[in-house]
Amino acid sequence: MTKQLTLADLAGGNSAVTSPSLTASDDPAAGAVVPTADQAKAEAALTPDEQIAKLPPADQQQIAQLAGNIDLTRDGIESSYGKDVQRATSTFADEILSETRSKDTGEAGDLLATMLTTIDEAELGGFRKIPIIGQVAVSIDKLRRRYQKVDAQIDEIITKLEKAQAKLVADIAMYNTMYDQNAQQYRSLKLTVLAGKKALADFNANQLPALEAEAAKSGDAMQAQVLKDFKSKLDRFAKRLDDLDRVSVVTLQTAPQIKIIQNADQTIVDKIDTTISTTIPVWKSQMVIALGLSNQRAALDLQNKADDVTNKLLTRNAEALHRGAVDAEKANQRSVIEIDTLEKINSELIATLRETVQIQKEGKANREAAQVKMRQIESDLKAALIDNAQQL
Repeated sequence: MTKQLTLADLAGGNSAVTSPSLTASDDPAAGAVVPTADQAKAEAALTPDEQIAKLPPADQQQIAQLAGNIDLTRDGIESSYGKDVQRATSTFADEILSETRSKDTGEAGDLLATMLTTIDEAELGGFRKIPIIGQVAVSIDKLRRRYQKVDAQIDEIITKLEKAQAKLVADIAMYNTMYDQNAQQYRSLKLTVLAGKKALADFNANQLPALEAEAAKSGDAMQAQVLKDFKSKLDRFAKRLDDLDRVSVVTLQTAPQIKIIQNADQTIVDKIDTTISTTIPVWKSQMVIALGLSNQRAALDLQNKADDVTNKLLTRNAEALHRGAVDAEKANQRSVIEIDTLEKINSELIATLRETVQIQKEGKANREAAQVKMRQIESDLKAALIDNAQQL
């Protein structure tokens, strides 16, 4: 049974009670349907108990345990509550920032571009273009030597691409871990906030009315001051819960950001796979065909070779280059971040800013109204004290 507090308890203070550390596992928002504006408004209007009732039994039990260990009379609780969870969130955000800063995803893209340029500039079709004279046949020996040189360059680039790909695959796995950790941080923050709201609501409903009645009954101005200071402390605790709730929103926004980075890495990994498994074998097979056709042309008239073989090779090479260039350009022109994603994030941020301003306005209006009421209370109390003194 909860001990009923007195004003003497508030004035004297109590021993500190620490909250147990959270052991988050699943994201409480996982699988949730995105609410409409009206649904979100209705959700925000729910009491802490109503919000908690929607959670799984295990979460309800953990929140009850956390709330039961919260001592609102403890010195400094209004600034220290949830600090461990908040500090862990900050550390996690620093880790993400550090990984992003040290990341060099451009290396793989540069290697792919170098490979395409090397193939394009190799002029391995069996003909080379000379100004004024036009196109002349390249001897089979020169063609073979050029192929061997370019082939060695391609093999070197492939080796580097495979190393870059392995690093990207490791990064993708790391981002999966970071995503899970972010979900744990989000759940810990939400449970911490709900536990604080429940403890505050229970205190306001069960303990605060008795303290107010005691202060009114005593008629002591100092007792009234003690109660006023404690109410200010409760208000600061509520503000602390609001800060933690805002941090949880930032944590929630971090999840899609992690996935965006991860998906960009996966796109590059897929492009490397396509290049190594498809583009290069096709290019080498075409080169074998080119070498074979060059041997065949040696027994034919130079003009016939220029008319027949040149058209075939140029057509095939042009088609291959066309397909490669179109596919590469389509892949490069595709936006990593969809415009719908940007619009949604932007609308959410705008809504957050607007709601924050509205809450600040309401808080200011409430404080101004409270100031008027408190001055009236002081005036009435002083008048009563003077009248009482005059009647003695």
